[in-house]
Amino acid sequence: PGVFNAYHIMVSLFFANIPPYWCRVPQLVDAHWTNDQIRNISSPMGSAKSSCSVIGWNYTELAAMDYESALQYVTSHPRPGDSPCAQFMYDEEVPYSSTVSQWDLVCNNLPKKSNIQSSIAIGKFVGGFLFGFIADKYGRKISFVLASLTYVIMGPLAAFSPSYWLFIVARFFVGIAGSGCYEAAYTILTEVASKERRAVLGCVYNMSYPVGYMSLSLIALMFPTWRALQMAISLPMLLLLVHCWYLPESPRWLMTQGRHIEAWAIIKNVDRSLVPPILEDIPNVQKEEGPFVPLHKRIFDGFRKLFSLFTTAELCLRICICYMTWFIAALSYYVLALNADNFSSNRYIYLALSGLVEMPSYILPLIILMWFGRKFTGSLLFLVSGLALMAILFIPAENKLLILIVALLGRFADSAVFAVIILHTSELFPTAIRNTAIGTSLAVCQLGSIFAPYVVDILGSSAWYLPSTLCGGLAVFSALLILLLPETRNKPLMDTIEDLKKAEKRDHVSIRNCCNFS
Repeated sequence: PGVFNAYHIMVSLFFANIPPYWCRVPQLVDAHWTNDQIRNISSPMGSAKSSCSVIGWNYTELAAMDYESALQYVTSHPRPGDSPCAQFMYDEEVPYSSTVSQWDLVCNNLPKKSNIQSSIAIGKFVGGFLFGFIADKYGRKISFVLASLTYVIMGPLAAFSPSYWLFIVARFFVGIAGSGCYEAAYTILTEVASKERRAVLGCVYNMSYPVGYMSLSLIALMFPTWRALQMAISLPMLLLLVHCWYLPESPRWLMTQGRHIEAWAIIKNVDRSLVPPILEDIPNVQKEEGPFVPLHKRIFDGFRKLFSLFTTAELCLRICICYMTWFIAALSYYVLALNADNFSSNRYIYLALSGLVEMPSYILPLIILMWFGRKFTGSLLFLVSGLALMAILFIPAENKLLILIVALLGRFADSAVFAVIILHTSELFPTAIRNTAIGTSLAVCQLGSIFAPYVVDILGSSAWYLPSTLCGGLAVFSALLILLLPETRNKPLMDTIEDLKKAEKRDHVSIRNCCNFS
């Protein structure tokens, strides 16, 4: 599922690219003028740049002339005022090869282009809650099957959407399905894997994202039009239906529901050497998780735990810093991903290199954390990412190779920091509210991915370097914020809020922690 998630998250890089555009002048088009001739006469920017307005000449008059006579006319007469484009034309080898040219998502409609990416991010945000509930109540496999069916239906629907808003709705449901598939499969993996293999399998599972990024570049090269590309990444999802047939339900979940016979039927097919520890663990699962709790009680308990995050000043400071760092990490990650055209002259190579760079970024933090604390590692990675992004401001726009190298360095550090902040967050909060702290931090993280396309499209339309400079400044700010937090390496986890209240002053959020890394 991770590969398919990567496809649908990053495909907008290819099918929502903005080709050169200008105002359509029907009179000149009907007179069979070339595109360059039309732009030279009608565009305030000439033929060199895209334009959202048209010069107010009398084009019926100009169309009656040949191009040379018309050019002589406009150069010898005062230029009239400009007016907004009523229709657009695009410089494309294949007409309507992009969603932008399909629905005129330029100029005043530029936020609609951003909606293409944010719709799938919002879907992932909703899907996390929706399928989390379904997985807990009806089972991990049912959740996976429902999400897979949604994936298989909504992917092709997006490809054949006749209208912009139907396309956005389809993308939204693709996001919901992607979140459901990924989380259900990951939950089953963690619940059936042994403790010794869980970390390695989790790391391998997460590698599916960079693999998806790299393979998407090849697929996009083979399918130049957006509808064909959407179908190309949607049809392989039929394999999920085969996967649904063979995917077992989580034995641990079955035991919590009292379905012991079904759980044993699955367990007995596992390697016999693994059965004793699994059987030994399963009875404890029911004791730990307890019987199923009704939805309204879950919601009430969820709000109670959420408010518990703000019951003391210390908790408020900790959770606010965590929210800021998670949001900034996600915002920077997706801004770097979506701002490809400003970092490289070839978006296909950029995405493939991004995936290649991301693979080792999952492993590096594990090595650094063996020798250094959470604060130092997190702050260092944020600082490297921030300085790299801010350095782009001082590199000439023509030096694409150097910009690409620096941007990939920022991407590497930003990808790596996620492993550190999730670990640090889990250790900063007592057991009673730890899950709530991580869950709400993940939700805030998704908000960063929702806002990223608007930062790239709207802020980037003013100056190409603004999105990366903004994220660079925010990353440096995050590096400083993390220094305020207490170090948690080699320290026992707290169980209750009372334990936090009794903690030493050095274990509280303070500016004095900036130089304390132990």
